[in-house]
Amino acid sequence: MKAAALLAAAGLALVGAAVPASPARAADCPGVTVVVDFGALGGGVRTGCAAGDPASGLAALGAAGFGYRSASRSAGFVCRIDDLPASDPCVNAAPTNAYWSYWHAQPGGSWVYSAAGAGGRDPAPGSVEGWAFGAGGRPGTAPPAPVRPEPPAPPPDPRPAQPGTPVPPGRPAPTGQPGQPAATTTGGPVTTDAATPTSTAGSTTASAPTSSSAPSAPVSPSADAPTTAATTPVAERTPTSGGTAGLVIGVAVIAVLAALGLWTARRRAAG
Repeated sequence: MKAAALLAAAGLALVGAAVPASPARAADCPGVTVVVDFGALGGGVRTGCAAGDPASGLAALGAAGFGYRSASRSAGFVCRIDDLPASDPCVNAAPTNAYWSYWHAQPGGSWVYSAAGAGGRDPAPGSVEGWAFGAGGRPGTAPPAPVRPEPPAPPPDPRPAQPGTPVPPGRPAPTGQPGQPAATTTGGPVTTDAATPTSTAGSTTASAPTSSSAPSAPVSPSADAPTTAATTPVAERTPTSGGTAGLVIGVAVIAVLAALGLWTARRRAAG
C-alpha cells in the first residue's frame, strides 16, 4: 500500500512538473489574473484567468482553472494546488517552511503578502492574485503588466500635396516652385520664367519696353558735319528744279564757247 501511494505521489509530481509555464498577460483577462508558482515543486509558473468578479481568493483560484484542497482541521487553509505537494496529507496546516503563501498585486506592480486568508479576501476585477509554494517567498515572476495595444495608424490623406505645405511622411515631395518650372539637369539650355525679362551687357531685347512713352524727335545733322555722296544712295536722290536749270545753262555755255572757238579758227585760216 505504501509503495502504491509513493508511486501515485511521484506520478502527480511529474504531471505538475511537466506543465510548462504560461505567459502572464493581465490585459487578456476580463477579471482577476491568477499566478501560481510551482517552482519549488519542480514545476514552472502558470497563469490563469478568473472571468468576471469572483467573490473571494479561493473562488478566483478555482475559476482560473486550478484545483485546490483545504486542510481538514484548518478551514480555509490551502494545502494543495493541483494536488501538489502530494506529500501533504491536508489534515493540519502545513509547516512555515513548506506551504502555499498567498499574494496580491496590481498589474505591473509589486507583490504584497496578503494578511487575510484567501477565503476572506475579495479581489477586485483587474487585479492579480499570486500563490507560491515554499518558505513564504513571493512568486518567482513579477505581476503581469497590462498590454497596451498600439494606436492604429492614421489613414492616408487622399488630397494631393499643395505647394508650400509640409509633405506627410511616405509621400513624394512636389517638384518646382509656384510660377517657376523645375530646373533641368540634362545640360540643355536653362529655362526661366517668361514673366522675367533677361538682358546682356551692351544689348537690349526687342521685347523690352522703352523708358519713355513720348515719341522721339527726328535727329538732324549739324551744319558743320561734312556730307558725302556715298552717305546717301543714288536711288534715293531727288532732282530739284534748280539743278535742271543749271544743267541747261551749262550746256548753252559750252555750245557758245564751241561756236566761238570755231569762228576764231576760221578767221585765222582765212587771214
